[in-house]
Amino acid sequence: MRNLILNSSNIVAGTNNSYFEYKFPAGSVNLVNTQKVALSSLTMYYSTPNITAANGNNQFNYVWVDGTMNTVVFPDGFYDIVAIQNYLQFVMLQNNHYLKSTSGTYIFFLTLTANPNAYAIEMNCFGMDVALATSNGWSLPDTATWEIPVHFIVPMFQILNNNFQYIIGYNAGYYPQGQPTLAIAAITGTPPNQIQTPTYTTNQTYLSSFTPQITPLSSYIITCSLINNNYSIPNTLLSSFQPQGTYGSQFTVAPNQLVFIDCQAGQYDRFLITLTDQNNQPVTILDPNVVILIAITDPNENISSFKGQ
Repeated sequence: MRNLILNSSNIVAGTNNSYFEYKFPAGSVNLVNTQKVALSSLTMYYSTPNITAANGNNQFNYVWVDGTMNTVVFPDGFYDIVAIQNYLQFVMLQNNHYLKSTSGTYIFFLTLTANPNAYAIEMNCFGMDVALATSNGWSLPDTATWEIPVHFIVPMFQILNNNFQYIIGYNAGYYPQGQPTLAIAAITGTPPNQIQTPTYTTNQTYLSSFTPQITPLSSYIITCSLINNNYSIPNTLLSSFQPQGTYGSQFTVAPNQLVFIDCQAGQYDRFLITLTDQNNQPVTILDPNVVILIAITDPNENISSFKGQ
């Protein structure tokens, strides 16, 4: 049995570190049907971002109490719900969409938090008016150009018809008004005397309408251009594995028993190893420090651990 090692030097340029090309050092080799290939081990860092422009899940909007529509666009990266909320607050700080307490604490009126008991994301829309702000000693940011409304106004999330819906588990629409119509609770009139239709007198809270998928990636699929796996689609499927540990941590996949797949007979001077997601879609791997160990049997070699395909 021969062991081949692929690492960062084998990465194909422009493939986001997910395609590896191995060139046989002795030139072309002839592989026959009796030879087989297995994944011996793979070591990499969990560095596939979950929110990206390419994933189509990096944007939502919110409507502020003055009726203005504001866009939140995430830079590509990995975000849990805490990081999503932190970035929302960053955008609202840039827009001066908050109030200050007498102690200098910032008060935000739109939040996204985890609700572990419900396995859901909780969406909170807190209303404001002059009476509430005055009683709590809240004031506008120094450079704010909007006014605290006289009437009770609840700011809104607008979940767009994109893949961010699946990150937090909400259907596209406005919250509030939310289910069942998902239509906007229109804010009309001239600030600070604007009104909201329908009218709200309390804060509004929602839970995900379906299970959130904080990351689109559930597993990696590894393919090898040397093999012919007649029982799978694609027929180059070599193995699959789940990312392990926390984002940014290193992990190793090392099967206890090697699963060998038949080679596609032919003459090769190189072969390709690819990593995709569970839907065979391209993935981005930010950290190129990947080591893949591939085992190739010699012709007519008897392998006691062979499982067959």
